[in-house]
Amino acid sequence: MRGDLQAEIMAAIWQLGEARVDDVRDRQPKGRRSAHNTIQTVMNRLVERGLLERERRGHAFTYCARISEDEYLAHTIGERLADASPTARRAALLKLVDSLDATELEAVARQAQRVSRAKASRPKR
Repeated sequence: MRGDLQAEIMAAIWQLGEARVDDVRDRQPKGRRSAHNTIQTVMNRLVERGLLERERRGHAFTYCARISEDEYLAHTIGERLADASPTARRAALLKLVDSLDATELEAVARQAQRVSRAKASRPKR
């Protein structure tokens, strides 16, 4: 649940560009709106983790993202994959690739070629 709120907060900030706690809270559905203090605590923890930065403006802090949405997603997926066995990691990556459309698949193939060439040109230890 905590991860869901973090992701929800990050999504709101990427959409808004910058936000106060109340701006994020106002984006939540009224039926499941989190307490002001809960959102503020999570946002401050995101600052501590280096995902957000904050600046005092008047009586409130304004927060903005320190990383892009794609960087956040790659980091989150990478953390999950790092804890998995090599077999599970490979299977999960293949399932992700299977779900891509043709344009996305071409982009991944180009990136894989770039990474492969870069790794091949590195000196062996």
